[in-house]
Amino acid sequence: MTSLYITESGAYLRKRGGHVLVGRNNEVLLEVPLERIEDVTLVDSVQISSGLITEFLERNIPLSWLSGRGRFFGSLLSNGSIDIIKHQKQFELLQEGKLYFELAKKIIYAKVHNQLTILRRYNRNLKLDNVDTSIRNILAIRKNICQTDDLHSLMGFEGIISRIYFCALGAIVPDEFKFEKRTKMPPRDPFNSMLSLGYSMLFNEIMSNVLALGLHPYVGFMHKIAKGHPALVSDLIEEWRAPLIDSMVLAMIKRNMLTRDMFEINEAGCFLNTEARKIYLQTYNKKLRSDNQYFEDKYTYRESIRQQCRKYASVIMHSDITLYEPLELR
Repeated sequence: MTSLYITESGAYLRKRGGHVLVGRNNEVLLEVPLERIEDVTLVDSVQISSGLITEFLERNIPLSWLSGRGRFFGSLLSNGSIDIIKHQKQFELLQEGKLYFELAKKIIYAKVHNQLTILRRYNRNLKLDNVDTSIRNILAIRKNICQTDDLHSLMGFEGIISRIYFCALGAIVPDEFKFEKRTKMPPRDPFNSMLSLGYSMLFNEIMSNVLALGLHPYVGFMHKIAKGHPALVSDLIEEWRAPLIDSMVLAMIKRNMLTRDMFEINEAGCFLNTEARKIYLQTYNKKLRSDNQYFEDKYTYRESIRQQCRKYASVIMHSDITLYEPLELR
């Protein structure tokens, strides 16, 4: 199966027979059989024919739009992908509360574990005192995660740990990419820009799987319900941030794949230029197609994300939290 990411400005998509044509001007850049397409993401000014949109709806192929700066605009939703029974169960568990809270604790603990693993890996050789201090502080705060019985407090501990983590991450990277804190809307430096783009791509990946499984993306178990916010996707992304995006961005910097002059910095923020974005998306796709060594069965990271979404669906349908084990780095 194929996930299509169309990033060429001015490109178009249309249907020809049983194939999708991707072209620009009078040149055909790519031709893919419809039955091989799993999901499609359009970035920036990409055109798509109404006939192909209808075809995607009939085939339940998720279609999403991102800005060139990584902002998630939304997804096209087919009636065939809506499972009202799952929606009903999600709302019922939201009212009951206990199962959702225990699942939130489980995933936040795994997220913190993954953040600690990243810091320890990179500081093994650097031996920075301030990073060691950050690790000790995170360990001290992490004890509260298992003990708290309040979601507001749980999210508060998670927020404090994340601030410490990103500060330590900023100290680990080379001087060219150093930063002091996580900035999002907009990102203010190259490292934050790479994180934001990666998180947006990963968000879209999880959204596609959530929609394909018939789950309600706006009913989460951890983040609050809010207008226009796919809370469930924000919940399910947490365990993947450090293992997929943070580690990938650190590796790209270590391998000198991107340099500071490949970013556009102005009053609107800091963003990857066209060349940097192509390199980044190629690396992202390669990462998702690589094998995930942290689960027992052999899956790529993309397949692992799909499996985790399926396990979440099983948790809500059977009201059994033991059916879900978050990813934990070793």
